Amino acid sequence: PGTWRCMACATLLSVCVAVCTHLSIYDLSISPAKIQQLGTFLNVFVGFLLGFFLSSSMLRWYSCTNAFLQLLDSVRSMQMQMIALGVDRVRREMLSRYGILSAWLLHLSLSAQQGGAESRESESAQLEKTWMWLEQARPNLVLPEEKRRLLRHQECYALLWTWVASLVGRMAQDGEIPPMASPTYGRILEIVEAAYGSIRDVRSLQKVRPPFVYVHTLAVLVHVNHILNAISFGLVVGMTTQAAMGKADRNLRSDLPRLVSSLFMAFCMSMVAPFLYLALLDVCVCISQPFTYVEGKIPALKFIRNLEEDIVNAAVMADNT
Repeated sequence: PGTWRCMACATLLSVCVAVCTHLSIYDLSISPAKIQQLGTFLNVFVGFLLGFFLSSSMLRWYSCTNAFLQLLDSVRSMQMQMIALGVDRVRREMLSRYGILSAWLLHLSLSAQQGGAESRESESAQLEKTWMWLEQARPNLVLPEEKRRLLRHQECYALLWTWVASLVGRMAQDGEIPPMASPTYGRILEIVEAAYGSIRDVRSLQKVRPPFVYVHTLAVLVHVNHILNAISFGLVVGMTTQAAMGKADRNLRSDLPRLVSSLFMAFCMSMVAPFLYLALLDVCVCISQPFTYVEGKIPALKFIRNLEEDIVNAAVMADNT
């Protein structure tokens, strides 16, 4: 909607300039090529900045997606280690449930922060919204006592992996898995550390946004470029209508075919290109926030559903082997 609104305003500005030029009592004998230079001198600079912004936004999007997938892979790896070590089924299910719960809470907590600066909800309100969505999506995933303990912490999705590390340490002391001095125990802790690191990467990529000064300056340049192009297109339209209706001097009337061809080129350079720049700016802003805008969200829900299915299938295979 914002892009089309800007295009409507630019079209209105071009029409006003064209009408003023057509009704002017002075003949405009300026070369259409020079008028086009007025509106297109910023195109190269704006295009370069938008290309750089799009590249960095796509890099942030893919990095956030890879970090989230690494968190899910940590849950799968933990289950595989427990199955390979012959851990009791109750312990395996608890560790897998904690990992799945961590992924759900991370996804829902970042989704609850939609709107960025426009949504100034308190942290407690966002936490309540997160747990409400979790109850709707997975009502039996967390036990009441666990929920009561997790509600005290804003970053409860990271706290769950502290529980996993504590449970793994207890299992090592009880002899359910190899002791702490063994390489196997070190491998299990590497999985926990990888999950911590992936959560940190996802949160940093979502919350550390592009500098406001850079994005604001780029938006100003895009809109100024659009305004200048709209004015230049209106001038060319006004000169063409003057020549077509016989209001211009003889030399300009003789150049009517050239003015018509210049009008088509001006439309492509002064209206189509700025529209693409505006659309590209909106795309970059949406992509740079993978959990904020619906159009640029990563398919986290699909990833989590696939994880749950893989966990169930692996448990069935382990029990029947």
